[in-house]
Amino acid sequence: MEVKKLINLFRLIPVLLLLISMAGGLAAQEVSDTLLKINPNPVTEVKNQSVFIVDTIGDLVLREHDIRAGLLYDAERGAIVWQKDMYYAYPIASLTKMMVALITIEDIKAGKVDWSDEVHVERVYKKSRRSRSVYKTTETYTLEALVQLAMIPSNNQACVDIAKYLSPDLETFVKRMNERAMGLNMRNTFYSNPSGLPAVVKEADNSASPHDLLLLAIEMIKYEEILKITSIGYAEVSNDKRTGIFRNHNHLVINYENDVDGLKTGYTKRAKFCLVATAKKEGHRMISIVLGVDGPYLRNEIVSSMLNNYYERIGCGPMTPSSGGPVARKRLVNAPVKEEVVAEADSNYTYKTVWTKQRRSHTVKSGETLSSIAQKYKSTYQQVKKWNRLSSNKIMKGQKLYVYVNVPKKVAVKNPDVLDNEDETLPETNDGALQVADSKNDSIGQDVVGPKVEQVVAIKKPAIVKKKPDPVKPQTTPAPATKKYVYHVVQPGDTLWSIAQRYQGISVDDLKKTNNISNSKSLKPELS
Repeated sequence: MEVKKLINLFRLIPVLLLLISMAGGLAAQEVSDTLLKINPNPVTEVKNQSVFIVDTIGDLVLREHDIRAGLLYDAERGAIVWQKDMYYAYPIASLTKMMVALITIEDIKAGKVDWSDEVHVERVYKKSRRSRSVYKTTETYTLEALVQLAMIPSNNQACVDIAKYLSPDLETFVKRMNERAMGLNMRNTFYSNPSGLPAVVKEADNSASPHDLLLLAIEMIKYEEILKITSIGYAEVSNDKRTGIFRNHNHLVINYENDVDGLKTGYTKRAKFCLVATAKKEGHRMISIVLGVDGPYLRNEIVSSMLNNYYERIGCGPMTPSSGGPVARKRLVNAPVKEEVVAEADSNYTYKTVWTKQRRSHTVKSGETLSSIAQKYKSTYQQVKKWNRLSSNKIMKGQKLYVYVNVPKKVAVKNPDVLDNEDETLPETNDGALQVADSKNDSIGQDVVGPKVEQVVAIKKPAIVKKKPDPVKPQTTPAPATKKYVYHVVQPGDTLWSIAQRYQGISVDDLKKTNNISNSKSLKPELS
């Protein structure tokens, strides 16, 4: 019996090598001397009827014990160079949205739908933050905008809207998701909804193995349109009633804008922090997958370190950190952070100011207290205690404390011409959250799911007064202007007055009226 198995295995080897060659994998003449020195005799593993070269390399991954499961894949060689428990299925949270994006792009390529299709959806909002009364409104998005909303700020409702547009109902779309997974040989994958929100019982959570997510990621990166969306660091998008600026939850595309161009983050309490990231340096494509990390910063550090370590091993050098601030669509080569210079380099970009929270180190001086330090950094002593995990108010001279300060960043955002379409619509979201300002009474609706709770304040842009036309010429009635807002995420220490000072032409009364704020002390900062 054992002899027969060996004979069958030897018969299978030529077929496996042929499949690898056809898939653009390893060819002997294409393997560099550096890669051969890493491991001249890689092992070909056959499991679940999918073929990858498993060529594991030591000392690639920082704090491997903090990762529930994952892998690192060299797409140029077709080799998995690090893995941990990659065949076992775990909850994947918003990594689910990768399948939604894949089905959407495949329907577009098949001619069933188009990026510019208008999707009309109903929304229910509270009349004010503390009001129990609600009202319904209809909003119009393009299909492209909904995909951006799902993949950049990870909005759950956008996935539901896409599912209902592409299929008769949610159940039919979820069935399509599972069938497509089987078509990709993702045998350890299960979907119960299109967003990744946790199910009532944990057994029904969306789940997949790192191996299956790799199969999905390989299929996704075949489409340039998907990478154009997932590589956006900051995007200015709008629906038929409002405009906002949205930051990508995958901060690696901001920190390494020249190299990292996707794909998706995920978080729920059961899934913890997950990330499927892809980078391309000097033409060498890598895919990193980590599941079940305890925090977002640790997750990002683990992924960036494994990518950098491997790139250094093969002679490419580490990825290049972004300079001159994060860029929305693509890197503007040698363009300083000035609006007039950017306009010369690429007229499709404009610069917007976004306030972000930045961590700094403070060394305690003689006579300082938590209250005085908090006041210096426009925060509260409770926040300083929380940031440093202090159990008491006692601090000592020379002790180092971490504090967070508000820092303005100028980010380049794409003018409304994403993927060469004229319309793009999007409301502001958090990971699994929808935050938008209503056009009737301009209230902010929040439904935040995830580790952070934050308040977003809408700042209405001052109207631009245009010169009246010549009275001799016939005068036409101009179309009503679309309301535009800049969304400011409330940071620790922020007040309505300090926010108003940052935006010219805005008063505290304007902020209270625009956001339906009755109590000026009710602002809730983002929790770290």
